[in-house]
Amino acid sequence: MSDVARLRQVLPARSQLPVSWYFDAEHFALEKRLLFDAGANYVGHSLMVPNVGDYHTLAWTDHSRMLVRNDAGIDLLSNVCRHRQAIMLEGRGNAQNIVCPLHCWTYDLKGELLGAPHFAE
Repeated sequence: MSDVARLRQVLPARSQLPVSWYFDAEHFALEKRLLFDAGANYVGHSLMVPNVGDYHTLAWTDHSRMLVRNDAGIDLLSNVCRHRQAIMLEGRGNAQNIVCPLHCWTYDLKGELLGAPHFAE
């Protein structure tokens, strides 16, 4: 009897997940949401942003988040403008402020809004 034929005779253990779960996109999304999204995760090393003003956008979040070194340390910030949801920075670099390329909403290195043109407050 061939190895393949023997494998077909093996019954799955009751404690195993169905094989389809290992390839199903919906189960993968559910697993990610329940196991990883709510918990602490490694996002990068301090060497990625060694100097004050350094930023590094995270490709695995579609660049929607970024590491930023400020005077207080390193923060994980949103890289999406609150005004029109534009991605503000790309890749890595150094900046004194974070400025949205669409309408110049400006944030400090801690993610606080500093100013928005044409808005009094």
